Amino acid sequence: MHVADLEAKIEKSEEKLERTKDKLRRRGILARLDKLRGKLTYWKGFLERDEVPPAVFGGKKNLLLLQEGKLSKEEWRELRSNAFYSVGQANQKGLEGQYGNANTEVVFDEVTGSFRLNVYIPPEPEDKSGRRRKEEDWVTVPLEIPVRYRSILMQHLLRAGAYTVRVVRKNGRFDCFISFPLGDDVPVNKDLPMAGIDLNPDVVAVTVALPDGNFHISRCFRCPELVYVSHEKREWIAGNLAKDIAEWLESLGIKQVALEELSFAQYHDTNRLFNRVTHNFCKRLLFNRIVVALRKRGIAVFTVSARFTSLIGYFKYSRDYGLSAHQGAAFVIARRALGFTEKVPKEILNRLSPKEGWQHFKLWGKLSGLFRAARKRAVRNGHMILGWNPEEWLSFMFGNSS
Repeated sequence: MHVADLEAKIEKSEEKLERTKDKLRRRGILARLDKLRGKLTYWKGFLERDEVPPAVFGGKKNLLLLQEGKLSKEEWRELRSNAFYSVGQANQKGLEGQYGNANTEVVFDEVTGSFRLNVYIPPEPEDKSGRRRKEEDWVTVPLEIPVRYRSILMQHLLRAGAYTVRVVRKNGRFDCFISFPLGDDVPVNKDLPMAGIDLNPDVVAVTVALPDGNFHISRCFRCPELVYVSHEKREWIAGNLAKDIAEWLESLGIKQVALEELSFAQYHDTNRLFNRVTHNFCKRLLFNRIVVALRKRGIAVFTVSARFTSLIGYFKYSRDYGLSAHQGAAFVIARRALGFTEKVPKEILNRLSPKEGWQHFKLWGKLSGLFRAARKRAVRNGHMILGWNPEEWLSFMFGNSS
């Protein structure tokens, strides 16, 4: 992933260097290119030598602070020993027989209505060989679970499913993070409507497709401040946005939703604002919050490939249904989850001049490449492209405009 990201950043910086005439700006871009190429050589070296890159427990940034004298040895030791992680299995049980995790057992007490955590503390090396676990090897502590998560955790414990526990010591207290999959074990029901969700940093588009693939309804949930606020505010906004989306779909009687598979490739540039807006953290945060909100309401969630969804939605559906590019992409996601394939419209097909045996998906890929090149050419020529509709883009790509 590091190599692919760096190669993409180098390509983008080289394109910017070609467009830049100012000497001072060119010097900055050249310095960035030297830095990126050095990093690329570093990471490629591990691939060529078939080695694993070094990892720093406690964090690389904190290690550098320690070397600079800005972090004490006590603080460094605290950072390196402030947490433990226990991965469970469904066939393992703990002290009280609760299945799911052998070393950190979460138990619900029906009498008191409370949770507790049993943690196994291994004995000293010389004392543990060939002996069974004893009750005195365990430490039991009370566990406070937020009200909104209690029912979900209780249901998972009743199913005896596996769960993972991470305990972190911070500011004199212990935080316990319990995680387990909320997966769907049901297939897509092609006799029911499907909602598609297109995630973007400033807006979430939701479009519902009927079982026959036709358009039903669409709505945009806007969140323009999501990429600019602090971490805590961002979490709050994402949670409320996910709740609004889930409640709206629940009110429509939707039972299944499709989202695009997340891509963790970085498209960063030398522009700080662009980097902040396109950072995949916001998209990943929204994805996780929406999935949890939907599954809490019993709505099945599926993922589909995101390839060309925005392009297809823009050129095929935005004009016919009066949708934005994002709403059109959400419609394509919903149709793709229902098993529909997207044929290229005849007006575009005639201009692409496909070769014999070409499939429609490959033609969409060809149009995607032409569209990207046309956007770069339009920006270089100073065209105001924000208000262009699909017909104007097709005219620019295939016509005599320059």
